Amino acid sequence: MTYEEVVNTIDNKRRFGKACGRDVTKEFLAVLNHPEDGMNIIHIAGTNGKGSVAAFVSSILQAASFASKESFKVGLFTSPHLIDYTERIQIDGKQISREDVARLGSHLLGIKLDLEPTMFDYWLVMALLYFKEQGVKYIVLETGLGGAKDSTNGLAQAPRVCAITSIGLEHTQYLGNTVEAIAGEKAGIIKPGIPVVIGDMPAGARDTIIDRCNQLGSRYVLAGSVSSEQKLGLFGKYQRRNAAVAVEVIKCLGGISQDIIDSGLANAVWPGRMQIISHEPFVMIDGAHNPSGVQALYDSLDAEFSNEQFSFIMAVMADKDYLEMARIIAPKAKRIFTVNVEYSRALQARELADSVSSLGIEAKAFDSYDKALAAAKGYNEKIVAFGSLYFIGEVLKEL
Repeated sequence: MTYEEVVNTIDNKRRFGKACGRDVTKEFLAVLNHPEDGMNIIHIAGTNGKGSVAAFVSSILQAASFASKESFKVGLFTSPHLIDYTERIQIDGKQISREDVARLGSHLLGIKLDLEPTMFDYWLVMALLYFKEQGVKYIVLETGLGGAKDSTNGLAQAPRVCAITSIGLEHTQYLGNTVEAIAGEKAGIIKPGIPVVIGDMPAGARDTIIDRCNQLGSRYVLAGSVSSEQKLGLFGKYQRRNAAVAVEVIKCLGGISQDIIDSGLANAVWPGRMQIISHEPFVMIDGAHNPSGVQALYDSLDAEFSNEQFSFIMAVMADKDYLEMARIIAPKAKRIFTVNVEYSRALQARELADSVSSLGIEAKAFDSYDKALAAAKGYNEKIVAFGSLYFIGEVLKEL
């Protein structure tokens, strides 16, 4: 099969499986004789910040490899992608090749299983096979949805460290409708005796995770925020909290100096997260796709540009609490332009604009980002595009 055929076949698989993702992964990896065995895995869950923490950890480990007499490879598995599926599987910052996707994907699609894998399952197992082939030493593994039942929780190999970055209300139909319930699901990645790093979150969520750590005899550490003097490769006030989680993860692994940690933090790259893509005019993009993510965006903009308001360009999925997202960003908004996204779950721009207008915010719908951007430029204000990562991916692809 060609790369395009593999991607199209996998992409047309179910998004949410009939079976628990964890159980599908267990069966899949057993058939493949557990390629994950012996790997050093850093398992990361959380409502927001998973990708940023993964980027920081990966960058620090790459810096450690560069400084070591015996260099090693660092694998990174994240989702969703912004432009190309190959972004989900990286080694030392380099995406898997299309040829390797075609080869491994063809093999995996030919395997008959009792349980039906989802699109996510195929990419996860492909990543593990690829990392095994390439002799990867460390795998930074981001969960997909939740934790306990997530496909990434079906590996036979226990992680070296677990991290839970933050807890907020998301996917309540699957994870529960309180932060405590969601924290319980995320805490499902914790394994007996394995250290756990806990990020900034509501007290009830934090206590739920701590209780789970105590039940399993797992040492835990509460991450704070790195110093404002520390240079970070990622922009935004909230990234200091994400960086603190990454630093504690690295300390749990041990053997990496502060100089190397500082270098890794300064050189981390994570596209689409408070990424400034133009200074004249000022245009920033951010994948803030739920209320807690938008709150982090708001706090960062307010800290950096305290007396300014912005023209926002917004696109969301229909299952998100988009009214609350608009309410949070409203004090910084002169106006909000809404955009259609080419995705089945996307909310139509007109419906989003009507909801935004109901809050007393000037809003106008457009059928493309280019048209919204052209309109926003006419107001001579800083522009911030935010919302669905699929939307941010479309923006980056156009650029």
